[in-house]
Amino acid sequence: MSILKLRNHITLQQRLAQLTGHLVEINGAGLGLEPGRLQRVFKCNFIQVQGELFVPLSLQTIRVFDIKPAPRSVRVGLRTTFSTGSAFSSIRLVQIGSDFVEVESKGKFPSRILFPLNKIEGIFPLRLKSKS
Repeated sequence: MSILKLRNHITLQQRLAQLTGHLVEINGAGLGLEPGRLQRVFKCNFIQVQGELFVPLSLQTIRVFDIKPAPRSVRVGLRTTFSTGSAFSSIRLVQIGSDFVEVESKGKFPSRILFPLNKIEGIFPLRLKSKS
């Protein structure tokens, strides 16, 4: 499946509104916050988590827990504007919105990670390695 087939025209605010009530982890430069419930998504610019307001487009990532696996995804690597080591060198792309990218994380606690588009420098497809 092509990466471009996962394009969608919803905004980050609209996607977060669909996820109201989920446990989220807010990640930004210098932030060290515990996960909390996404309580409210305002029409423009703000979300409320555990009584505190955040500007989603200014954050590095928003990780959403307790969410079903995506029915469609593509294995990709991401290059971000912030240092991640190799954390996003092999991840599953769920969708590209008008101002965000959503990926699916595997592991002990599967989750979705939303990146504001201004934090993404590149998305590259990964191919399965053939056994020789």
